[in-house]
Amino acid sequence: MKSIIIGVLLCTCALLVLANDKVYKVTTADGRVIYTDKPSGQAVPVPLPAGSVVKTKGVTQTPVLVTPNANKPRKEINLKLQIVSPKPEQTIRDNNGHVSIHASTDPQVQGEYTLHLNDQRISQNSGVFKLKQLDRGAYTFYIEFALKSGKILASTPKQTFYLHQASALNRPN
Repeated sequence: MKSIIIGVLLCTCALLVLANDKVYKVTTADGRVIYTDKPSGQAVPVPLPAGSVVKTKGVTQTPVLVTPNANKPRKEINLKLQIVSPKPEQTIRDNNGHVSIHASTDPQVQGEYTLHLNDQRISQNSGVFKLKQLDRGAYTFYIEFALKSGKILASTPKQTFYLHQASALNRPN
């Protein structure tokens, strides 16, 4: 794929050479490289080998825009990420500090779930997080869903759950 893109860029340069004997290379702020026949402040002249310049009459310049994967239609994914449990403001009673957080996506796609729990991050391929040995108290969390490339597709709003543990001090006599 990379060699195809390079080939297309070289063909574009060849077309530009037909109209002008100077070619300039411009690197944009986001890292894209553009070849042009118009000098600018950031343009760097590209040395051309002898004999590569062809002068013709009547050539009109039309810009050629080359984008990777231009032939592939882009699919917009309307992904819905939701927390199934615990419900917002739910109190969970577990003396061992075990809590399960379940999230799901619709439609189901391959990716990575990241749980943000009180400023800690836990990432995994499943939407089920089994947490152990949590202390009693309030926990604020949200979940993000990202592709393998790292692009975040969806995020849930922050919500809170409360972990209640019975106190050893409150034993009946």
